[in-house]
Amino acid sequence: MHLVMLDTCVWLDMSSQKAELPMLTALEHLVQDDAIKILLPDLVRMEYERNKDRVIEATRKRLANEFRVVKGVIESFGGDGKEAALDTLDDVNQRLPILSEATQVTVNRVLKLFENAIELQISDASKIRAAERAIAKRAPFHKQKNSVADAVLVEAFQEFRTQHADEYESFRFVTHNVTDFSAKDHRKPHDDFAEIFDDKTSLFFNSTSPAIEDLLDLEEFHYEYSFAWEDETRGLQEIMSAMDELFDKVWYNRHMNMMYHIDEGETEIVPAGTPRYGNGVIHEDVLIRAKAAAQRVREKYEDTGPWSDFEWGMLNGKLSALRWVLGEEWDMLDT
Repeated sequence: MHLVMLDTCVWLDMSSQKAELPMLTALEHLVQDDAIKILLPDLVRMEYERNKDRVIEATRKRLANEFRVVKGVIESFGGDGKEAALDTLDDVNQRLPILSEATQVTVNRVLKLFENAIELQISDASKIRAAERAIAKRAPFHKQKNSVADAVLVEAFQEFRTQHADEYESFRFVTHNVTDFSAKDHRKPHDDFAEIFDDKTSLFFNSTSPAIEDLLDLEEFHYEYSFAWEDETRGLQEIMSAMDELFDKVWYNRHMNMMYHIDEGETEIVPAGTPRYGNGVIHEDVLIRAKAAAQRVREKYEDTGPWSDFEWGMLNGKLSALRWVLGEEWDMLDT
């Protein structure tokens, strides 16, 4: 088993950047398979908890701002294809709340990983060694900035590694903060961390992918878990198209039930204009239009029933759910 410790910035980037989502899924997979254990210093958890809401809000604002910028450019310079492009953007605009809320889902996944991590309380010894780094102006203090938290984290990593050297095949430290941790070649640690990272069992990485690529066949994983690389939110047009089909099929089933009741003599056909209404009658002109509409449904869809009770329930449930997404109340099944 291998031990992996991710800096706070890695967790935050993983929560807000779509490009990082595959790595989150990979970590979940490796943890589930007992291939790795995640080391979680209390400082990382605290910093993540403090910043996660900011990340969610920043993602929402970024998406909204990018949408406005793109729409403005198209409105000004769209040319012949402007209307089609604006229609597509309107569809995207409908998805923005869903895309923004997807960040909350990712945050919840990170917190779930935290629950299964090894929680590490920062020791006084780690804090003292971090202070000694500051006095000596050794990385991460070589840039004349307050890097106490970074120093404490790397010293906590080193302390845990020393105390548990025989328990893991390797110890892996991952950070996106190349300014404080990396050498000129950002893939390598600063020379001041030479006693911590020996490039044998104690390893430094500036991104998550190389930190786990030897533990997981990423190409095979990409294929097997391809959903993790895709944006699964649906566009408004796709939702509306599905709703139209469900509407037609729910209406058609009700129409066929009415035809059954007519054949059984339970529903009476009355001439157009007859002042009689209710479930037991149908006007002749209405029936003619209904039969024509039913024929169009049969021609449009390959599957128009009959359906089992379960299948019928699924059709109604799907229509109700999609209508709810677009603002209707639950159980709105009017056709």
